[in-house]
Amino acid sequence: MTVKSRPGRPPKVTPEKLPHPVPHRAGPPSRGRALLEEHIRAVRKKLDAIARKGLPHREAEEFRSWVFFKLVENDYRILGSWEGRSSFPTYLNVVLSNLLRDYRIHVWGKWRPTAAARREGAHAILLERLWHRDRLPLQEAIDRMLWEHKVPFSRAELERLAARLPPKPECRVVSDEELEKIAIDGRVEERVEDAERARLAARLRSDLVPLLRTLPAEERLLLRLSIRDGLTVAAIAPSLGRPQKELYVQRDRCLRKLRQTLEALGHRPAEIRDLIGAHLGEQLSDEVWED
Repeated sequence: MTVKSRPGRPPKVTPEKLPHPVPHRAGPPSRGRALLEEHIRAVRKKLDAIARKGLPHREAEEFRSWVFFKLVENDYRILGSWEGRSSFPTYLNVVLSNLLRDYRIHVWGKWRPTAAARREGAHAILLERLWHRDRLPLQEAIDRMLWEHKVPFSRAELERLAARLPPKPECRVVSDEELEKIAIDGRVEERVEDAERARLAARLRSDLVPLLRTLPAEERLLLRLSIRDGLTVAAIAPSLGRPQKELYVQRDRCLRKLRQTLEALGHRPAEIRDLIGAHLGEQLSDEVWED
């Protein structure tokens, strides 16, 4: 479970209650204020569209208030920075999109894709971003991938992709006092990655063990001696009474067949390489290698 502290909310600012210039500043309103008043309808419309697309409904109103607070702070500095090199609607789109990104970081912290999503590729990262970061229901995230992002997958394929990602973290808002009671040792991210690697390795082993048991006894013995016991092919050849060259070919063919079968079951090549190595034999019981 991910625990987040609710940041202090800025004063609620609505377009009908824009602050007046400070008393000691005589003269006309600032350029930024003038732009906001002139384009207030466009700001509302674009803000509603961005909030509807990028945030859960329950957060949209708070996001709107936060944006208006940012637009009016520092004497309307954000809008006053428009230099006319693009149209104002284009500039406004960029400003509001950046504020949406800043709001997410402000409330939930900076989001990064998990190692599993990075291994699966760009489409998995997009799915995880919509599902985990934006906290959309899975089916809504899939709908957006299909209709807005036009990904070349079917709904069923995206559902299988989601099943290979870590579960969606549960978030709840707590007070600062409760957050201070949580012990932190600086290794939270390391423990999360370790747990994810262990989960992937367990899933891979559950598919690998039945495959090993289907191998002929001689191939299983060859893998046992070379992988589990760490013997070289040169050391194994006299025991089996076979030429080294034949054993190299047989071992490589056997490993290639295992890798292809595991990839067909949905495992990534990097996962297979990590597990089928010198340490594999230590993780499998003796009965796997016996007749």
